[in-house]
Amino acid sequence: MTERKQSIAILGAGPIGLEAALHARMLGYDVTVLEREGVAENVRRWGFVRLFSPWSMNVSTLGLETLRSLGRPEPRADVCPTGREFHDEYLHPIAASLGDRIRTHTLVRGVARSSLLKGDNPGDRSRGRAPFRILLEDATGVSDMAADIVIDATGVYGNPSCLGDGGIPALGETTLRGFIDYQLPDVLGVDRLRFEGRATLLVGAGLSALTTLSSLVHLARQAPSTRVIWARRTTGPDPFPIYSEDPLPERARLAVEGNQLAAKPPPSLQVISGVTVGRLTPIQGKIRVEFRPVEGGGIARAIEVDRIVAQVGFRPDLEVFRELQVHQCYATEGPMALAAALPGASGRDCLKQKSPGVETLRNPEPGFFVVGQKSYGRRNDFLLRVGREQVRGVFGLLEGSFAAKIHDTSGATLEGVTASARGGPRA
Repeated sequence: MTERKQSIAILGAGPIGLEAALHARMLGYDVTVLEREGVAENVRRWGFVRLFSPWSMNVSTLGLETLRSLGRPEPRADVCPTGREFHDEYLHPIAASLGDRIRTHTLVRGVARSSLLKGDNPGDRSRGRAPFRILLEDATGVSDMAADIVIDATGVYGNPSCLGDGGIPALGETTLRGFIDYQLPDVLGVDRLRFEGRATLLVGAGLSALTTLSSLVHLARQAPSTRVIWARRTTGPDPFPIYSEDPLPERARLAVEGNQLAAKPPPSLQVISGVTVGRLTPIQGKIRVEFRPVEGGGIARAIEVDRIVAQVGFRPDLEVFRELQVHQCYATEGPMALAAALPGASGRDCLKQKSPGVETLRNPEPGFFVVGQKSYGRRNDFLLRVGREQVRGVFGLLEGSFAAKIHDTSGATLEGVTASARGGPRA
């Protein structure tokens, strides 16, 4: 390999950021991974969830080679791991192999071009001659660093959407955030006491919400004083799609369960459809929730609960690249070229999607790439397979044809999702 002079900064040490770091190391780049928390911290957070998909759909060639180089056993291909197993047995060892290339507990405050402002030389590839300036904050204070290439793989799981009508905070939501779970709670595990014997409002109608709904209903069977109110914007029967000959049997089972709960809720479950949350008010240790009909009209209703689980999706944090020239989709907030190439997601099986090609990874800002879940913006159908294809595509663009020929361990047959399909971040 010829010696590389270019430096790469990778933002985020999750599954896709680590995959990018493995490629960068293999190809001889000077790579630094910047992670605001611990390695794959968000995966660890939903570690109690078992993935829908087996190990074979969630690992890469470089990842498995790294495990072998460390003398660690390869995971059994046909077993579906938990998020914790995915973190401990795969992601954490990969991170350890990267050594001091990973800087944890380092917050990226912003990325800019040295000597250039956002409006300078719009769309001009000459901007690529100026290095990136990355503003950092850690326990020692504020500093900056330079990089020739920046890959943003920070994901979205740490930036949940708001609960209120229209996607902005409901009245009172900001002051009551301590009573609201925006990420997956471990209802049957460490978080059980927050829900057992209490009334919980669950808002949402995706697979994340379904995972929590199933756990809350199971808890109510064990502790009959537990009450669950499930509110969703959608109306009509069968809120969860069921795909013909679904290759992920656990996903199919959960969808069937969710549709049955919607049609015939048990005594512990109240289902409210066609509503959004308008106002939250604290009342004697409880929360009064006022709903608004989705299409206007009708009769507003209100309930009182002890706690709220808001599984209403996630959105990208755009502040980090505000000073760069990134063309964003007005609907998803993902990079425009990729967003325009992706098909409509409504009713589609996410397993069927195909990569739209490496050219969609380019931004007007030369040398800046958004990959992983963040590249899909607010869409919830991102796949780990797509993220690995994106990483190979980015290095294919940087290297020519060589990196683009690095094959994934599961080859052309890879059709996988990670825990997000079960309620964690879809990866």
